[in-house]
Amino acid sequence: MNNKEETIKYMTGRLIRIINKHLRIEEQPIPISEGVELTSSEVHCLQAIGLNEGTNLKSIASVMGVSKSAVSQMVSKLEKKKLVRKDRALDNNKEFLAFLTDSGWEAFNIHQEFHERHMHNLLGRLDEFSDPQIASASAILAVVETVVDERMSEIFSRLK
Repeated sequence: MNNKEETIKYMTGRLIRIINKHLRIEEQPIPISEGVELTSSEVHCLQAIGLNEGTNLKSIASVMGVSKSAVSQMVSKLEKKKLVRKDRALDNNKEFLAFLTDSGWEAFNIHQEFHERHMHNLLGRLDEFSDPQIASASAILAVVETVVDERMSEIFSRLK
């Protein structure tokens, strides 16, 4: 095995550890207000709706990288919690558009502040790297994502 291959295997192992740690974080309920906790999926759905308010559920699913069915179920849960509302599209009676309620916007803003705090921390720690180094890391991650997409396509096409 050459040094490049060993380095790539080490990077892959590190990426898997990062993903596993992130998954552990994602399993934890997120307190939004007194007595209100949301799952990570619910918060990410709120975030996708808040950043794309008035968009149809298919578009929200695309933004989140999940199925339309998954988003539809999540939006229904968030509706019951009075954080989201669905309205029929004016030009298509079968299509629903998603909007945040006032409580939904409060939850959205709490989560945005959380992300901004952690992004500020990350940016500070990555400040020592040059723009070309960051661009290289981004390009590498894009290739990794493409390989994962291909793997998903292969696996899920067998399940159909």
